[in-house]
Amino acid sequence: MRFAWLCIAIAGFALVATPARATDPLELTNAIKALDAGDVKGALATVQRFALAGNNAAQNELGWLYETGHGVPVDYPEAVKWYKLSALHGGASDQNNLGRMYESGLGVPKNYTEAEKWFGLSALQGFPMGEFDLAFLHDRGLGTVPPFEQTVALYKKAADQGLAIAQYQYALCAKNGHVANGQAVATDYFTRAADQGYGPALDQLGRDHELGRGVPVNHLIAFEFYKRGAEAGDGNAMTHLAALYEAGLGVARNYAEAAHWYRLAVDRNIPLAAYRFGIIAEQGLATGTPNEAEGFAWVRTAADVGNLAEAQNHLGVMYAQGRGVAKDATEGARWFHRAAAQNNAAAMENLALAYKGGIGVPFEPAEARRWHEQALAHGYALSAPAAPAAAPAPLSNDLLSVAGGNSTRP
Repeated sequence: MRFAWLCIAIAGFALVATPARATDPLELTNAIKALDAGDVKGALATVQRFALAGNNAAQNELGWLYETGHGVPVDYPEAVKWYKLSALHGGASDQNNLGRMYESGLGVPKNYTEAEKWFGLSALQGFPMGEFDLAFLHDRGLGTVPPFEQTVALYKKAADQGLAIAQYQYALCAKNGHVANGQAVATDYFTRAADQGYGPALDQLGRDHELGRGVPVNHLIAFEFYKRGAEAGDGNAMTHLAALYEAGLGVARNYAEAAHWYRLAVDRNIPLAAYRFGIIAEQGLATGTPNEAEGFAWVRTAADVGNLAEAQNHLGVMYAQGRGVAKDATEGARWFHRAAAQNNAAAMENLALAYKGGIGVPFEPAEARRWHEQALAHGYALSAPAAPAAAPAPLSNDLLSVAGGNSTRP
């Protein structure tokens, strides 16, 4: 069975509370509006009364309140109870919400078959979030997993109804060759999602302009997309924006701004941001005062928790040289091995140098030759060009010398 994992993105799921319908009593409509605005007093009792009387909108609203803790304590089983009562009466958003509870195992045992059933019922009514959630479930190889073309078609149906997350996901599918005229279609749907302020789509458009994917390279335009995506809260856009500030591409170089955006991205669990923030701290690029201990802490986070190969390589250098941590060549070699296992060419070359000099590992010329050959096979270039004088030291592929010193290469 083929899983189309190439088009999967980690994207948050929306909680869908059903708005009151035109046919609902004005009293209920006003109560739901009050609850959604955070005014619980009086409104909660009204919604509960209508929910007990069998009103779908009131039941779904109660489910949403108990799931999110909006004015009431979080109570997932209670949320499931109200979602199910409403879903059994055929409410599309209610069915989708119930499917999410089964998918996540909130208030009920996790059950992808049940999730698929309720997403499917919602999708059959043309509810865009139901279509998206069903497609996303199948995209991850969960449930019955129909032919991938059906998953792409569901993404498109939801996208064409204006759902930003579906527009983004359909664009990824197009970008990865699952739709004819892929790059053009991807740009179209990324743009639709970006026009709604959807951060991941803004980041993708920024990457396209930075790297020249389907459009000419333009760092000024890339910067604008990244900035909008970062301000929308997208961690990857924050990281890419910080990188432009750090390199001075599309904007004047500003290490303080770079550090600011990297730090915000760290809070969104972006390993590359933790690594680059650590480098800036280590070198004192933003403050003028190097802080190797702080740099070590952030590089270690990126290397260990984030499993980022270039951070693991740099951490190995820090241990081998005692920069920000007690010198420990054996620990340094261990981190070189971890990075090399992820095919990091600089780490392979560092292992070659370590074995050649007996730095943290036994003196073994044969192992040194083997790792050097591995480094070359994975793209390491002995004669890498020097970086421009004004550029920051990248340190992502820094190397040990045989004596244990550091030779920074771009």
